[in-house]
Amino acid sequence: MIVCLLLVFSAIYLVMILSFAGASASTKIIRDKGFRPRVAIVIAARNEEKHIGACLNSIVALRYPAELLDIVVVDDRSTDRTAEVIARFTENYRHLRALRIGSATDLPPGKTNAVMCGVELSRGEIIMFTDADCTVPPDWVENIVSHYSDPSVGVVAGFTSLAGDSRFEQTQALDWFVLTSVAGATARLGFPVTAIGTNLSVRRQAYDSVGGYRKIPFSVTEDYALFHAVTSSENWLARFSMDPNTLVRSAACGTLRQLFSQKKRWFTGGRRMDAKSLFIFSFPYMFNVLILVGAFVSPLWALGIALAVKLIADFLLCLPSLIRFRRLSLVSVYPLFEVYYYTYVLLFPPLVLFGGEITWKETKFRG
Repeated sequence: MIVCLLLVFSAIYLVMILSFAGASASTKIIRDKGFRPRVAIVIAARNEEKHIGACLNSIVALRYPAELLDIVVVDDRSTDRTAEVIARFTENYRHLRALRIGSATDLPPGKTNAVMCGVELSRGEIIMFTDADCTVPPDWVENIVSHYSDPSVGVVAGFTSLAGDSRFEQTQALDWFVLTSVAGATARLGFPVTAIGTNLSVRRQAYDSVGGYRKIPFSVTEDYALFHAVTSSENWLARFSMDPNTLVRSAACGTLRQLFSQKKRWFTGGRRMDAKSLFIFSFPYMFNVLILVGAFVSPLWALGIALAVKLIADFLLCLPSLIRFRRLSLVSVYPLFEVYYYTYVLLFPPLVLFGGEITWKETKFRG
């Protein structure tokens, strides 16, 4: 029985991942690079004095008409020098504004509240989001908004590359390319499942049509909640940019504790996935469980086939994006990544199944 299951799951996994890899490699999307709407950029920052300066330096260096940009930086109750750093930029750049969140609110709590307030203050047909520990390329806005020349597009996301030379940091970087490759592929195949808020944008009309963050059910992953709300509507399409000029750079988690907290928050936010998204992410989990069971009860040849399928398929999945974004150097940590990936995919679903406390920026939430 276990041999049969291993072989069947291996075949399905291979077909599924190869279809994702093929879709991820596709870059043929019609868009108008001359499209110039007014754009709002919202950045929420909480205790980010170490990073916010580099972030805003990249923002003010954008090659997009300043008169068409409205940049809102939301200081979410920071207790360090974040507000001082932001103030230096607002004094010198008229299209950059600061908003201070004075106290926590109940609707909605945490980062969602900061982002919501930033959106409501901002002006722009397209709303773009990134995080305070990120830097964006000069042509980020121009290339992302070109997708909105198609009036049916409601949300556009992109890839994020994590910085760092250590094996720990590079393994996280490869993980993000794998996860975003799945997200990009599913969007291209017509059933988008998720996106990451470090490189996310939405048409304001689409945002308003789902009620914005005041109406979207609260989630500890506010980026996923917004993406899901818009793409669940039949009125809007989603796109993922494979343009290297839209690659955002961010900092990797510095410690295992930070990484654990990040993954727990992501998996907790994913508990509200719809059926198609749940299948896409739960099938690899079941395949991994089968491999673990097979290690004890199946013949070596069947286990070997399953492991070979997983290793080859996962590698082919991330390869198009690594080539496209010139990060082939990450292939060197692929064996370590597979151990890391296998471990957390097995660990976190049961860990978050029954809820628990989630911590983000010293703020605690019930999962």
